[in-house]
Amino acid sequence: MPIWLYITSSLLIVLSIWYIFFYILSYKIARLEEHIIQMLSSRTDILPALYEATKWSLTKHSEIFHESITLRKQEFSLLDISRSLESFMKLEERIHHEINFIFQVCNKNPKLLKQKEFLYLRDVMMQKSLNISKEVKKYKKIIEIYNNFIKIKNYSIIWLVIPFSKKVVL
Repeated sequence: MPIWLYITSSLLIVLSIWYIFFYILSYKIARLEEHIIQMLSSRTDILPALYEATKWSLTKHSEIFHESITLRKQEFSLLDISRSLESFMKLEERIHHEINFIFQVCNKNPKLLKQKEFLYLRDVMMQKSLNISKEVKKYKKIIEIYNNFIKIKNYSIIWLVIPFSKKVVL
């Protein structure tokens, strides 16, 4: 058998393995993005319950929750229009700051610190935020690995055949 046949078949096998690897990794990244979006949405779904739990204890209740309600409405419209993680994360960062503000105000109120519903919602919100941060760290590590393999692909001849490109790190 001629040597060029071995070289060609070896090259095809390597290219096939790279393509399968990139396809599987891209699929896992897309699934992780969907999971992060779902986790962020479930965290903001607690806001109406927090609104009701703090309704009678805070003096300027509607002013405290106004921005978070507005951002939550934007989240609903963004979920319908696009599932882009980057744009969704920008909005969720603003929501996170509003949630922190709400809890700073609420933690200064002694009535609320004795209310079981508020304490439960605060603990649930903190647990969800912790889980989200773990998933985002995992996402960033996977994106870093993916982008490193893209660099290797671009420095070799494989870039001619495999059409994958870099992902944005959040």
